[in-house]
Amino acid sequence: MPSPTSNSLTHRLVDRHLAFGLACVFAGTVAIHLTLWQGDNQMIAGAVAVPLGVLLVGGWMLRNVTRVPGSIEGQLRNLAEQTAVPLQPLKESGPVAAGWNSLLSRLNRHDAAHSLADRLTEAFCQSGGSRWEAAFMNLPDGFAITNESGTIEACNPALLRVLRLPSDQAITGRNLQHLLQQWTGETDNPALQQLAQSSCKITCELRCGSTTAEGVLRVARCGIADSQDSGTSQGLVWNIRDNTQQRLSEEMRNEFVFTATHELRTPLANIKAYAETLTLDMDLDIEKQKGFFNIINAEATRLARFIDELLDVSQMESGSMGVVRHETDLERLLQEVFEHVQPQARKQQLELESVLPPKLPKVQADKDKLAAAMVNLLGNAIKYTPQGGQVRLKVEQDKQYVHLQVEDTGIGIHEDEISRIGEKFFRCHDERIQDIPGSGLGVAFAQEVARLHGGKLSIRSQLNEGSQFTLSLPAAREAS
Repeated sequence: MPSPTSNSLTHRLVDRHLAFGLACVFAGTVAIHLTLWQGDNQMIAGAVAVPLGVLLVGGWMLRNVTRVPGSIEGQLRNLAEQTAVPLQPLKESGPVAAGWNSLLSRLNRHDAAHSLADRLTEAFCQSGGSRWEAAFMNLPDGFAITNESGTIEACNPALLRVLRLPSDQAITGRNLQHLLQQWTGETDNPALQQLAQSSCKITCELRCGSTTAEGVLRVARCGIADSQDSGTSQGLVWNIRDNTQQRLSEEMRNEFVFTATHELRTPLANIKAYAETLTLDMDLDIEKQKGFFNIINAEATRLARFIDELLDVSQMESGSMGVVRHETDLERLLQEVFEHVQPQARKQQLELESVLPPKLPKVQADKDKLAAAMVNLLGNAIKYTPQGGQVRLKVEQDKQYVHLQVEDTGIGIHEDEISRIGEKFFRCHDERIQDIPGSGLGVAFAQEVARLHGGKLSIRSQLNEGSQFTLSLPAAREAS
């Protein structure tokens, strides 16, 4: 195989043209010596003219051969001295000129691509970059970028909110792990120790205090890979989310499952026991039989009410709960509700009072759902009021709303828990209510019914003194 330089310019000049010219000069010199020896003047002139002609033809051929390489060499020298000098294509023919022109075409396409990339990058930085920054600053989760040791280099405002820090506090340059430790109030937290001992990808949960309500954070951390795929990390990105409400919801669901099991088991056990007694004891007198049948009926009603609550929860969860409004006689509806809860009040030995104005307006409402909401509110008032207490149903009206108020002299609600009373499955942590059956759904249902009617449910309560639940419905517009 010939060497890469076998067709080089030097090889061609020396091997072809220069060697040929030297041969011609040598031949001319020999001819001159012969003619001088013979003394022929004409031959001397010819011997001199032939080498000169060969040299002229060789020079012309050499000039043609070196024109293209010389042009290329000149452009490259200019490019080395002045980088802004553009390279020019060659007009000559031949493989060298064609190769040079092809190379320039490729370089021009490469430069055009780089120019387009630069323009796109500049446009992104001017417009898109600001959009990404705006999105980062408005994310609901806390985000931070730190170095390997956890020192904060950038963060969004949500991080301050999640860590319960003042919104104007500057935390750039502080250690994020120290801030998390400050939030938990612990120095020996296993999750924090794991974060400190390694910079690898990790997801963990941190708790503030002994109860879920005090705060739960989900912390996710991963490395920022080098853009050159060198395997080295360029820092850490952190995502910190407040999971308190999610964990509270899970706890309330677990409590609800426990309560639901009790709510189902107790009436079923009573129904089974009294039904077996009625079946096996044929000598029971009529009065006892009636009493047993009444108990079975009451327990079946209790089961049906609980199942209705479960269906209501399902509709509230899916957002499919709706109301069908009709003109409703409010006075008659409240009388029916009052009569429905009277047996429960008598059993609890409570004073149940109804305070209604002489004339109640008609309202546009879903009668069944409004009645169920009022039964829930009155039932709760009776359930959480000790024996000898009082429960009152009142109705007030203004230009905008009709207010249905349920007042009691019961155990009341701690001020820290009032805002959570309307949450599904939530029950107060007061030890006095732990043995009182309940699903934590009644108030949530009443609140949803009020919302669907365009009204609201407001709660006022004082621990150990009593509570007031007010379901407000929009007043009917008078026909003009």
